[in-house]
Amino acid sequence: MFKPVTLIIVLVLFLSGYWFYNSMVTPQGDGTVRVKNLPWQITVIDDHTLHVFDLDVGKATLGDAVNILKSEYNLAWFENQDDSISLEAYFIRVSMSGLRAKVLLELDAEGLDIDYLKKNSGKPEIQTSRTIKYPLDDLVQELDNRVIHSLTYIPKANVDAELFKSRFGQAEETIKLDKNTEFWLYPQKGLVIQISQKGKEVLQYVPLADFERLRKSVQDTVEHEKKQQAE
Repeated sequence: MFKPVTLIIVLVLFLSGYWFYNSMVTPQGDGTVRVKNLPWQITVIDDHTLHVFDLDVGKATLGDAVNILKSEYNLAWFENQDDSISLEAYFIRVSMSGLRAKVLLELDAEGLDIDYLKKNSGKPEIQTSRTIKYPLDDLVQELDNRVIHSLTYIPKANVDAELFKSRFGQAEETIKLDKNTEFWLYPQKGLVIQISQKGKEVLQYVPLADFERLRKSVQDTVEHEKKQQAE
């Protein structure tokens, strides 16, 4: 059982995190705290490039991300059910503008040789999605020129949904996963936010040209969940 002093500390940390998010403003806004690289500071460069967290998603590489995010990370590739492969880098402890988060990058996997990858991978792991994950820690130097296709940002602090709404505006489309989780879609910003009453909020950014692919991924996730519940 938590001691009273422990509960007080937890409450203070939660409220401090919420205040920090809520009081932040963009450099163009009015306020007492002025910072950059906040989740809602998005610049659409063109249909194929989205600037967020000092990275040009769609153009920047894994090497660029390593220099900017300054966090230890794990690299892995995935063998999917449809025989396609995907490449991801998972940054464990990212701290930007005083905010701590985890960041997941989806990288360009085109042209990668599967046999070569398997030969240089760690022990494979079966995922809940029935994909197979292969650690690639020995190939981080060889793959640092891979372009970032999408960036997923997972704040460490819980963030109130109304705060996101005040920063990003009303979502153009909402897709409900279940009674606790829904997705807010912002196609003009290249953004999808997963809002969860029981888990962490998740923000995924893609260039505008890739947004339909992201929307389909969300729809596939919802359909998969419905099938699971029906079984």
